[in-house]
This record gives sequence, C-alpha cells and structure tokens, in this order.
Amino acid sequence: MSSLFQANLRGTEVGQNSPLEVAYGSRATIKNMGYGGGLLHSHVQTYPEGSGQQQVTCYHHKDANNDWFFYPNRRDRDYDENEEPRFIGDGEVVRFIHAQTGRNLHSHDIAAPLTKADKEVSSYGNLTIGDDKDHWKIEVVSDVASRDRSRVRTLTTAFRLKHEVLGCYLR
Repeated sequence: MSSLFQANLRGTEVGQNSPLEVAYGSRATIKNMGYGGGLLHSHVQTYPEGSGQQQVTCYHHKDANNDWFFYPNRRDRDYDENEEPRFIGDGEVVRFIHAQTGRNLHSHDIAAPLTKADKEVSSYGNLTIGDDKDHWKIEVVSDVASRDRSRVRTLTTAFRLKHEVLGCYLR
C-alpha cells in the first residue's frame, strides 16, 4: 500500500508528527514510485569492486538505513538549523546525506555492479568532503494535494532525482 494510503489508516505511525513540507535539514525516507516501491538505502558495506565506496541499494523494509537528510548543494549557503526553514521545490539542486553514516548520495562514471550499462550510485564523503557529483536536481512530476511545485510535500509529491553532472536519473 502506498505511504499516503497508510497515513490515512487508524492507528498508523506513517505520517504522524511529520511536517507537511520538506525543508533543508529534513530527515526522510525516499520511496521509489516504481520497482515495487523500494526505499533508498545505504549501509557501511562498500562495493567490492568499482569505486569501493559505500553501497546504495533499493530496500523494501523499514530500516534506519533508509533515512536521508536534505542538504543544500555545495554552491549554496550551508544549512543552519537556527535560521527560518528554507523549503525545497521543483528545480532545486540538493545533496542527500545518509543519516546513519553521514555520507553523501553520489554517482560517477563507473559502471554499476549488476547493470553494467548503468552508473554506480554510492555514498561518499561527508558534510565537508565531496564534490558536485553529490548534487541531485529535484524534478516534481506531480502532487496529489496541490498544483504548486514550489514546495515538495511529504507523502503527496512525486519527484525524480536527476544527477546534475551525469544528466541521468536515479532509479
């Protein structure tokens, strides 16, 4: 069942105490709209070949390793938890920081371990170490609650992540 459907069930924890809109510093799980609805996932294990960086996969069970922070890209001003919220919308270029390991969602021109025609996606660096290969452009596809694309909303906004350097989409 979709997260939006689950959020409307009695006794559910999905969506409870969650802000309506996503801002820099937000902690969230990111669910794939296709491929069985898997969650963006990473863990301390590294790829045995290729980059040797931290593995990123699609995982179908709730787990703390599915949590990511939305952070400004490296050209933007740093996130400051004490300032007014800066909301994220269509066209924003962001970084995703893995909550458990502090590494950036990253991609580069290295073949993926299983689908060699695709690019490897890894977690790399940290808040201060990294490069523009940590940048992902948010492209809002739809929002069942609003036509306003200036804000990404929890549970209702469907978006794609386009790698800023490679020009390809995360899937």
